[in-house]
Amino acid sequence: MPASHDTRTTGPKAPAGPRPRRRAYRRAGAWLAMALGVWAAVAGATLPNGLVLAAGLVVAALAVNRLGAEPRTHRRAKPMAPP
Repeated sequence: MPASHDTRTTGPKAPAGPRPRRRAYRRAGAWLAMALGVWAAVAGATLPNGLVLAAGLVVAALAVNRLGAEPRTHRRAKPMAPP
């Protein structure tokens, strides 16, 4: 495991408490959306209701997209041409 370069947790002024949680594990909302989407898809397939089935599939697909997404990084500003 590589050493952390985050000065908030490894520097001389680092807090003495436990380290903050990594962002990779903060995806509770995506897991909740996945569970609701699968539940709606199963309910739509069990009951003959195509609208609930389609909505469940869409929500589940969006949740999978959020689970697989990389954490956002700060974007660098584009250099502007001189006037």
